[in-house]
Amino acid sequence: MHRSQFGPLFTIAAVVLSGAAWAAEKELYDDPPPDDATFVRWIEEGAAPTILGVSMPGDYGGVYHPVSAARTQGAQPGAFYSAATDATGQLVIIREPDRHDRSKVLLTLLNVSNSPVRLVLVGHNADVIGNTAVNDAGGRAVNPVAATLAVVSDTGAELGVFEVQLRRGQNLTFVARPDGAALIENRFGPNIEG
Repeated sequence: MHRSQFGPLFTIAAVVLSGAAWAAEKELYDDPPPDDATFVRWIEEGAAPTILGVSMPGDYGGVYHPVSAARTQGAQPGAFYSAATDATGQLVIIREPDRHDRSKVLLTLLNVSNSPVRLVLVGHNADVIGNTAVNDAGGRAVNPVAATLAVVSDTGAELGVFEVQLRRGQNLTFVARPDGAALIENRFGPNIEG
């Protein structure tokens, strides 16, 4: 075979191989969020209900899913929402504090308990996040540090104590419930498509 006849074969091989590489890369990475993305998560166990007019995927456990704000019922682009069952057993959707400084760690306190709560630095009598009303959220951006934090009710009862080693790019959510508190490291799942 003459050398000039290999040119088309090389071109076809390059196109096929680049297509395979693109498909492999697409499997590794999720699609980027929509330009007007809002981020929604269900923080309870079990199947998620419809949240802000959007059917949630079958997973649970505090995973944010990007969705176009245009597909929702009233969500704001760029906003983060958590849905849960409150102390009375009702579905509550809480808009979380805005995220401004991405160089710091964002701590969020979600209160689905039956009284105001706060997040405190243990042993220092200092609020990290002040009084947070029932069915509301508070937040604070902090530097990466190691600390012992506690979720405390308005009566002073500790709902949960957490040893944390904060790292850049890590955001944590403390969830206050009537029977205690839990810690969720923020994670992201695939887009909710329409």
